[in-house]
Amino acid sequence: MIDIDWTLFVQIVNFLLLTYLLNLVLFRPLRQGLKQRQAVLAGYEGEIAQLSEAEQGRLSEVERQLLEARREGLQQREARRLEGTQAEAQLLEQVKKEVETEWAQVSEKIKSDVAKAREALSAQAQEFAHALAVKLIGREVA
Repeated sequence: MIDIDWTLFVQIVNFLLLTYLLNLVLFRPLRQGLKQRQAVLAGYEGEIAQLSEAEQGRLSEVERQLLEARREGLQQREARRLEGTQAEAQLLEQVKKEVETEWAQVSEKIKSDVAKAREALSAQAQEFAHALAVKLIGREVA
């Protein structure tokens, strides 16, 4: 059976003293270490959240700049295409004028050559007609 005597009070005092000393030496530093660790982790989580927000902001900025660059590229491509079309039209017009000028010169030359050939042939036609008549008739024609 359990007897309640002065040793029970000694055991209670011993338990309370040991609890106080263990709390002072072991549990308090352990709890402080855990609190510091929690504070550091909370700081890291806050820093991670800030970095994530900054990352999202940068990503959206990069996407916006990329869209702007694409839009500008498309505008420049369209401008270059229009410039090319205009340059092509000007070049074709210039070539067309040159061809028309050369065609007019060649046409004039052909006309003058035909006129010279007709003059030469008309002069020779009399001689050929005379020679043909002489051959057909068999005697000299006046």
